[in-house]
Amino acid sequence: MISQDFFGIFMVAQAWAAGGAEHHTPSITEVIFPALNFLIYLAIIVKFALPPIRSYLKNRRDEVVATMTQASAKKAAAQALVAEYKAKLAALDQRVRSLQATLGEEGERDKAKLLGEANNMAAKIKADASVLADQEVKMARQKIREDMAIQAEATARALLQRNLSADDQNRLADEFIQSIGQAR
Repeated sequence: MISQDFFGIFMVAQAWAAGGAEHHTPSITEVIFPALNFLIYLAIIVKFALPPIRSYLKNRRDEVVATMTQASAKKAAAQALVAEYKAKLAALDQRVRSLQATLGEEGERDKAKLLGEANNMAAKIKADASVLADQEVKMARQKIREDMAIQAEATARALLQRNLSADDQNRLADEFIQSIGQAR
């Protein structure tokens, strides 16, 4: 029944292709041999070409599906990596702020410590300078006293030599000797 429908359609197709100008009925050989030729080509195509084409298309489909699956997995991994790096960046920003705050606090502590040490050192230097200045003043006073004593002695000798007579010298020598004798 299917073959009768096929032949009927085939006949109508040929008549339509001929343009319908003549009602020429083809001979059986004009119909059967091309139909057999078509069936042979169809069988060859179905038997030899269709399985490799199906196999190729199935393999290609499997490759595309595998590639899409891999791409989806890689995309998910990349998104996870991006999320991880975003989290790391956020944590890094927080860490930077924390380090800045910590370093600022340490800097302030070091600054206060250094200022305290500098103030202590300045006070010590001032105290040492004050002691040194006092010693210099004492030494200067001592030197002035010695100079004054030498000057006073020189002035006293000069005055004594000018104003002291021989009688005064004898009397002073006698008094000196008596004072030494009493001291013993």
